Amino acid sequence: MFRLTICCLVLGAALAKPAEKASDKSANHASKSEMLHSRKTVIEVGESRGLSDDPQPLPKPTTNSTDLRGIDYFLLHPGQYYFTSTNYPNNYPNYDYFCYVFEAASGNPMEICCNPFDVEPHPNCDYDWLQLNGDKFCGSGTFYYYGSYIVAEFSSDGSTTYPGFYCTITV
Repeated sequence: MFRLTICCLVLGAALAKPAEKASDKSANHASKSEMLHSRKTVIEVGESRGLSDDPQPLPKPTTNSTDLRGIDYFLLHPGQYYFTSTNYPNNYPNYDYFCYVFEAASGNPMEICCNPFDVEPHPNCDYDWLQLNGDKFCGSGTFYYYGSYIVAEFSSDGSTTYPGFYCTITV
């Protein structure tokens, strides 16, 4: 619960301010170093590469379980992408955590399909979970999620680990 609260607070603070322009970065270096919890840099994906029929990997999270939590922001242009749990298809580690924010360029719709999905089961997803816009998922199977702005957060506890997930995003 504490991780979720921190992620929401950081996300709210980051979204309350407009994204920095490259020309503003040097002027705001001091304030940037004070904001350890999030990166305001938006990673644009899909615009500068040739699109193919195969889903393109999104960069791996920039934080790990011993760092302060960071949030990676992606502005996705039309195409297919994917993200996975850490170590996929092998088991994800204990105390793993990452948070992605996906926004579709020009408000295009996005579809996230997680298949396969195999995360420690629990009736309330209290142990390990993938959360999309506040909806928690755990257990095994396949699921779909839709939106033009999606916050994806993954967390694992300190006990059992599972193979995790492979999720494709279609914009």
